[in-house]
Amino acid sequence: MAAKKTTSDSSFEMQEAFIKHLKQIVPANVSLVDDIADLLQISNDSAYRRLRNETELSLDETYKICKHYRISVDSVFSNKGDSVTCNYIKLTDSLDNFENYLTSLLTQLMRLQKSENAKIIYAAEEIPIFHSFFSKELAAFKLFYWQRSVLNIPEYQTKKFEWGLIPEKQLELANNIHQTYLQIPSTEIWTDETIQTTIKQIEYYFESGAFKEKEDAIVVLQELKKMMQSINRYAESENKNETKKSLVTPFNLYNSDLVIGTNCIHVTVAGSAMSYISFNTMNSLTTSNNQFCEEIEHWMKNLIKKSTLISSIAEKQRFQFFSKAYKAIDNCIERIKNY
Repeated sequence: MAAKKTTSDSSFEMQEAFIKHLKQIVPANVSLVDDIADLLQISNDSAYRRLRNETELSLDETYKICKHYRISVDSVFSNKGDSVTCNYIKLTDSLDNFENYLTSLLTQLMRLQKSENAKIIYAAEEIPIFHSFFSKELAAFKLFYWQRSVLNIPEYQTKKFEWGLIPEKQLELANNIHQTYLQIPSTEIWTDETIQTTIKQIEYYFESGAFKEKEDAIVVLQELKKMMQSINRYAESENKNETKKSLVTPFNLYNSDLVIGTNCIHVTVAGSAMSYISFNTMNSLTTSNNQFCEEIEHWMKNLIKKSTLISSIAEKQRFQFFSKAYKAIDNCIERIKNY
């Protein structure tokens, strides 16, 4: 006998839509029942009843689930009108907030890694954050720069960049973010200016005396060049997975002559989508609103059509693109050496 529903049919229809969306975004190898039971501090049986739509989710429970899985409520219940609900993580003025941001980023990537048919499309106004964590040295500089100059975290305002300054926990999170990203199929759209932002950051810090040692600025630039060389290899082989040659993680790279304007990420997994729009340099607004995500996907597909594929067999175009990037890095190294 079916369980007696204690609320209106319309409420359960909305909950049914919510649960359906939840099941789509959670990786198949993750026990949703266990997750919900732990999150709501209820028994597995109670979690089952909620997931079978036999027991109504309270407002507080729905909020906790949305926050934990980064679901925007409007993406489930409404796709009409000109308003979109977005999530973001507060970063300003706090080391804890920044570490929470890195942890959340890693958690999202790990969910994608565990999901079947997950794919990322990244329109890169500047170097994607995942590549910025290519090495310990490059990650250390980027983490220092963001916390000192973008987030204005008090602990870094009077410090100069040097090795050992960034907490090991942050460096470990950065490395895990980079390694996890390399296991997720992706398409990236760069311009000739994408690398320039990081070069200018390094040069500005050197000229303003924010490096404790001149040689450290050169080391960071050398690591930046190694990062570009690794991306060149990914593009040539169409595979980001260099650690396990037997496994292929598809990678496509496009060079756009159009100005991208902002970092934008579009993620698809198990029939659902999510979009990330950057703001304040490195933070992002996140939404899974269907109508908005479809518009982002449409924009990205048009951008790809007007871009040049430089991965796989496009040897000439790829050589020209990366040669220009290497030259820009080498020129900056020479300027610093001769300063």
